[in-house]
Amino acid sequence: MSHITANFNGLKNTLFALVDKGASGTLFVATEDNHAAQIVLFKGRLQGAACNGCCNVAAFDRLATMAELRFAFTPELIYPVADTLLPEQGDQLLQQLGYVLPVKMLEDDAGCDLLGPAAQPQQTLRVYRGRVITG
Repeated sequence: MSHITANFNGLKNTLFALVDKGASGTLFVATEDNHAAQIVLFKGRLQGAACNGCCNVAAFDRLATMAELRFAFTPELIYPVADTLLPEQGDQLLQQLGYVLPVKMLEDDAGCDLLGPAAQPQQTLRVYRGRVITG
């Protein structure tokens, strides 16, 4: 993706489109006062955001105050963030930004058993000092 210049709503729309695609990578953002921000996605889930020493909610709050943002998405580059979000926390933060979670993601988070009940093992495997014990 090439560099895009937009306001915070344009950044949110780009972020939401990347989440919908299930993208993994980092959205690099430059603010109007030339500070850097990173928004990290993994398989369409928000992993975290950092902006000028702030993380996650505070980072998005800071970006929201900027009139002009320049940003580009780098796929497959997972930038390390100081405060990594759990999947539920990332979904909550996206919802606070105005994203509507797809039904599939809501069912996954609700603990729905999508694969059915787990089969009971026929035999218990026992290992002692690196050797399999039968019986």
